Amino acid sequence: MIYSEILQEKNRIQAKLSVESGSAHEYLIRSRLATEEIARSFGFSFKYAELSENNIEKIDGILIGTVQHKA
Repeated sequence: MIYSEILQEKNRIQAKLSVESGSAHEYLIRSRLATEEIARSFGFSFKYAELSENNIEKIDGILIGTVQHKA
């Protein structure tokens, strides 16, 4: 198993967010904010993909974002 300071912090934050969040939507919002804060503290940043409706498909009733690669 890979162990690092970043993974330890990720696991700690996930457990904290699970307790604090009242819904999946709230968990996702809090997760994104925590991710940005942690990344800044380690000196890097995340870039999130912009998905249009053309990049989203439904699988078993769940919306899934798909990445389309250009050749």
